[in-house]
Amino acid sequence: MKIIISGSFGHIGSFIIEKLQNDKRFKSITLIDNFQTQRFTSYLKLKKSKFQLIDQNINHLNFKLLNENYDFFIHLAAITNAAESFRIKELIHKNNFGGTKKVVDFCKRKKIPLIFPSSTSVYGKKFSIINSSNNMSNLFAQSPYAKTKIDEEKYIKKKLKKFIILRLGTIVGVSDGMRFHTAVNKFCFQTSLNQPLTIWRKFYHKKRPYLTLNDFYKCFNFIIKNRYFSNETLDVVTKNYTVKEIISFIENFKKTKKKFVNTEILNQNSYEVISDKLINLGIKFDKDIKKDILKTLKLL
Repeated sequence: MKIIISGSFGHIGSFIIEKLQNDKRFKSITLIDNFQTQRFTSYLKLKKSKFQLIDQNINHLNFKLLNENYDFFIHLAAITNAAESFRIKELIHKNNFGGTKKVVDFCKRKKIPLIFPSSTSVYGKKFSIINSSNNMSNLFAQSPYAKTKIDEEKYIKKKLKKFIILRLGTIVGVSDGMRFHTAVNKFCFQTSLNQPLTIWRKFYHKKRPYLTLNDFYKCFNFIIKNRYFSNETLDVVTKNYTVKEIISFIENFKKTKKKFVNTEILNQNSYEVISDKLINLGIKFDKDIKKDILKTLKLL
């Protein structure tokens, strides 16, 4: 198989390419990443003969130069900081939606199936438990990042005949491209430095969905193995937790201090997301995220 991965050196992308470089199913992998976040470690570890690197922003890439017959495209390139998106609302939409539009138009022209990771942050107040029976009717995005994800999803559904949209829980787990602005990683980083954990006050007792990198890869591998481009939107979640529960996991390994802060982003109720469709397809998700928290703390 020949594939393209945009945003290939980010938190998810770097985990995927490490898995794929010894996978004999893949003869050629094209990586698109402009190293904006300076994550060079993933690239240095690659077996270069299998990979072609395009060091460019997806929005500036001339897609006409991509002449291979690709089996599928996984589009990970995006600015992903939801809380920061309030400050850079216009940039988020221009960068993320603009890049997705170019990828979708390319996939349509070349008839390439698309895997698009969206986010469970598109959900909000309407339901407390979200599953395959109601995941299209309860969108209530409260950040510019999440609103842009909804726009991207709509464009994909309008333009493409072969795609799969994956609404991911907050990513947990170690990779060469990991960042530390999301809840679990941020708390682990602060713990390692003996700093107080900065906790969004309104979020402390509210449940949200989380996803291990290992579980994301199980889903990704299922899609490519079975060519499962069913033109639908699937939720991909390991388990739902409150921040209080996550901090209790961390405190099993090291004591923490807490500092409660206010934020613009989280004024909604608790909600849980269930990956029932994927479970019914035979994917066995991890029991919890504890081992990923421990691995992150050990790394730091």
